[in-house]
Amino acid sequence: MTDILAVNPGSTTTKIALFRDLQVLFEETITHDPEELKKMGDIFGQLGFRGKLIRKVLDEKEYDTAMLSAAVGRGGMIIGLHGGGYRVTPKLCEAMRDPGNPPHASSMGAQLAYDIAEPLGIPAFIYDSTMGCELSQVAKVSGLEGLDRYGCCHVLNSRAQAINYAKSTGRNYKDLNLIVCHMGGGISVSAHKEGRIIDDSTYDNGPMAPERTGGIPLILWTKLCYSGRYTEEEAGKLISGRGGLMSYLGVTDCRQVEAMIDKGNEKAAIVYEAMAYQVAKAIAEMSVPLKGKVDAVILTGGAAHSERLTGMIKEYAPHIGEYVVMPGEDELLALASGADRILRGEEEERIY
Repeated sequence: MTDILAVNPGSTTTKIALFRDLQVLFEETITHDPEELKKMGDIFGQLGFRGKLIRKVLDEKEYDTAMLSAAVGRGGMIIGLHGGGYRVTPKLCEAMRDPGNPPHASSMGAQLAYDIAEPLGIPAFIYDSTMGCELSQVAKVSGLEGLDRYGCCHVLNSRAQAINYAKSTGRNYKDLNLIVCHMGGGISVSAHKEGRIIDDSTYDNGPMAPERTGGIPLILWTKLCYSGRYTEEEAGKLISGRGGLMSYLGVTDCRQVEAMIDKGNEKAAIVYEAMAYQVAKAIAEMSVPLKGKVDAVILTGGAAHSERLTGMIKEYAPHIGEYVVMPGEDELLALASGADRILRGEEEERIY
């Protein structure tokens, strides 16, 4: 019997789930008041607060933590991480706090898991950090000396769905060349070769998404940034939070957009098709790192529930390969599954 606690900290929530042999015993989403979190300073000032709430849930569920085999947290934002799982150590936790890394709530996952596991004498892991891409030296070249591409996408769900697809076809993920498109509030497209993400197209250089701009032409963006209309913080929110469908239509839910289209809204129809068009272009782009040898294109994430959206994507890029639609995501199960594979010896843990 293997009990694994999965912890997924978000900007205003902490999601936890307890799995026994990968069957969920209970799951809880703890919602936080944004104003209360602001009083704690940066994200790492929230660790004690969130940790107490996690323990409170475990107590309320009357769960004996002595039964735990491991704890696993969402992988944080450390440039240079690989895909897969890392054993959480004090060195890894300290690295998460490096101000040189992009600030993100997921970086709390390592410490939250470690604080649960360490007193129990059990391992803590992080799994599939958003930085868990392994770009080649060629792919890292940005076009401007001193600025290297490092790869950052929806690694957790993308790799989980790729692994699930491989199992469903009786093959090994590491033997396949796959393009995975995760479509949620943000959209990222990644090229998977031999179990590694070797390139990606994401929110600042790829397709527009429900709430993100994608890659805007640099000359236009530079003019906007120096127009005096926005602070640096406001410009950042335009890229992630107020871009994409939100910018054009004021909504981020694909169902709302499709309702507009059904009522004859021509602008909504054009913008929605533009998003599908840009996703299809990114899928075609990711066929290049794989040199055209693509076993399947996987469309996943919440927006993949839309048959209209996935249909347009397929229509624009039918030549890339077979399309497989795997809508939705389950990040907590993906975390637990990764930890479970490490415990069973199916994958090796990495040490940072």
